[in-house]
Amino acid sequence: MSADGPATAEGDLERTPFAHLFVYAVEHRLTGALILLEPTGAEHTVRIVRGAPVKIRPSDGYARFGEILLEEGVISAEILADALATRGLLGDVLLLSGCLDSPTLDWLAQVQFVRRMVRLFDLPPETTYRYFDGLDVLADWGGDPAKVDPLALLWAGLREHGERSTRLQRTLERIEAVPLRLHPALEPGRLGLTEGELAVIDVLQSSSPTLPALIRSGVAPEPIVRKLIYALAITRYLDFGKGVPLGAEPSSSVPPASAASLSLGRMQLRATLHREGAAAPDPAGDGERAPVMGRGRRRDRTSSEPSPSSTVAPRMAPLGGGSLSAVVAAELANAAGLDVGRAGRDPSGADRDPDAWGSSAPADDGASSGSPAPEDP
Repeated sequence: MSADGPATAEGDLERTPFAHLFVYAVEHRLTGALILLEPTGAEHTVRIVRGAPVKIRPSDGYARFGEILLEEGVISAEILADALATRGLLGDVLLLSGCLDSPTLDWLAQVQFVRRMVRLFDLPPETTYRYFDGLDVLADWGGDPAKVDPLALLWAGLREHGERSTRLQRTLERIEAVPLRLHPALEPGRLGLTEGELAVIDVLQSSSPTLPALIRSGVAPEPIVRKLIYALAITRYLDFGKGVPLGAEPSSSVPPASAASLSLGRMQLRATLHREGAAAPDPAGDGERAPVMGRGRRRDRTSSEPSPSSTVAPRMAPLGGGSLSAVVAAELANAAGLDVGRAGRDPSGADRDPDAWGSSAPADDGASSGSPAPEDP
């Protein structure tokens, strides 16, 4: 399969926001390539392994490594210009010249990866996506895959751009009268919450307020409260009595939460989550992060990126026709005992929607066909 062939799934961010695509991929441990095309023609390619984004390549050179080096004050503009003039791989040139050490290089590679991922949450609703299940895109491009907890990436994106989700308001309206209880499986450290955001968690743990009451408490700015509750709802860390929270089961690809953390922009990312070379470069000499020579990065690629056939969850129930977010909204409402009737479901779309990720789909409008719809976020 190639990106020039038929996609396993396709759609747009108006009907299926990026946050819901992200949650669905993590939920079903998908392995493949997600390609997003903006109305401007800018294209973003994301490699996904076992549900976790591990590489991203924007076509417009957003967040170039050289720009980040200057922004962080790691090197001067003169040193950058000299390094680029060699036409060599930027990271290698800076390492070999002694201008940069390996820990700093790896940390800044993580900064680059996170910035590029967070930007995807801000793409316009008209952006289209195509998903190719099992496609090994970017496997040999750049360095080793990033290892950042998907929950931290999700919250970083929603914190900055949650208002861009076309499903945020609808989701919150469905649960606004429901007492909000946290699921006991929640590990706040995995989300990378700030002190103010942790205060919201403290209130939820000590009481069960409704969303309006939580906002009125003034524990945090209203936009943050709304986006955090939305994130907890679509990941099922709000306990409505059914469904397993996203990533609650142990995964070999994501280390458990620990007290040691690394402040990265406005995220809290554990230093152990990232391996060398996670930021993938564009052609050498244009200011991108380069693969670092002589450290044997690719020796463990087999273990870090298993073959796609071994990573896709084998028991994904079909979800044809309908909206992934509409399904979860109905599930949340039903779990809370709300009468939602047939809201968000249109059986006429069943069995005809091409939006299928592997054997299951973040479908756009309608009900599940065949097996009952899984409790998708």
